[in-house]
Amino acid sequence: MGFLNSIKNFFAAPADTGSRFVVFKVKCDRCGEEITVRASKTSDISRVYESETHGDAEYFLRKEILGNKCNNLIYADIYFGPGFNIISKDITGGKFLE
Repeated sequence: MGFLNSIKNFFAAPADTGSRFVVFKVKCDRCGEEITVRASKTSDISRVYESETHGDAEYFLRKEILGNKCNNLIYADIYFGPGFNIISKDITGGKFLE
């Protein structure tokens, strides 16, 4: 991939799949609060590049989540494939709710 194509891809917004947000729920390990998280496809989620290979992942989200009931920070890392389908996810300080 040439330099100009790399620059072009760097500034390209993710393809729109109908919604501007990825929405998921987490539960805090400390207080049990259920938190709904909305991540913007254009500002929160990053594109994965060739030098950062992670399987078939095209997008990546690293999110710090803080609820209203306690000061426990929840850290979530999610890798997405085409169409923002989840390939892998990891969480610290909480659990993903389906």
